[in-house]
Amino acid sequence: MPTHRQQLDFVKRLRAFGEETLFLEFDGSFQRFVSRYRTANWLYVVRADRLASALSGTEIFRFSWDLGRARRWERYHRGRGRHTYLYSAEAHGGRRCPITPSLLAASRARQGYVILHEAWHSTLRLEGIRMPYALEEATGRVVGVLGAVLFAERYGDPDLIAETRAQERAWGGFARFVNRVHAQLTAFYKRSPTAAQRRTMFSHIRRDARLLSGKVSTNWEREELMRTMNNALFFRYHDYTRHYPLALRVHKACRSLQQAMRTYRRAGRRGAIEQLQDFLRSR
Repeated sequence: MPTHRQQLDFVKRLRAFGEETLFLEFDGSFQRFVSRYRTANWLYVVRADRLASALSGTEIFRFSWDLGRARRWERYHRGRGRHTYLYSAEAHGGRRCPITPSLLAASRARQGYVILHEAWHSTLRLEGIRMPYALEEATGRVVGVLGAVLFAERYGDPDLIAETRAQERAWGGFARFVNRVHAQLTAFYKRSPTAAQRRTMFSHIRRDARLLSGKVSTNWEREELMRTMNNALFFRYHDYTRHYPLALRVHKACRSLQQAMRTYRRAGRRGAIEQLQDFLRSR
């Protein structure tokens, strides 16, 4: 079991790799350990009869460092028949995000993903690049999962290489599952199903999620597949998965993560999704 100092040193190496190899800007994040902030918490609240947020105005989620407060929000909305998904993560992409206890407790592959993914958000913000939310999350997934693989290869640790590659495969499978189910639910709700039909639909989705969970080798994806399957989960993750295939195709065409990141940035300054599609057609 690594010591606290060794864990912090590993985070420091990841941060240095992000800065020196991927040219990411961290905006003061992952520099100091803060024990009182264990997790960053996002609550998604969605209608029971459609894939639409039930929060006020244009809110997609509510955020709090206080997990107890987020759980109270969740109980309130569940009591009113809404679907909820409470996502507790190790970090966020804002300024000066601390090193949290949950980040140090995560696997090294997960740490690699989280630190590089969140730095992608910081980098785009500091460079004034405004992508559509779903494209930023999808490109950030590529930066995170493939950046973690690249770091492991540079680090020269066979166990870490295997772990980061397994994480990449597991996320790909999870993303395909989310995209497939989201499309099914979109078509399903157009038929105005009854409550009984909705329960039957989600029993089938739970079965498929359990089957997939038995095929993935990484704890994080397996645990997500064992969560309550409801509208809020698919509403949340579709923003991370719908453009992931496009972001991956761009990465493959570029043949390096650094070149793919430059292409993502150029697209963000221009036509975003259409720019990436034009890039692929030109290859």
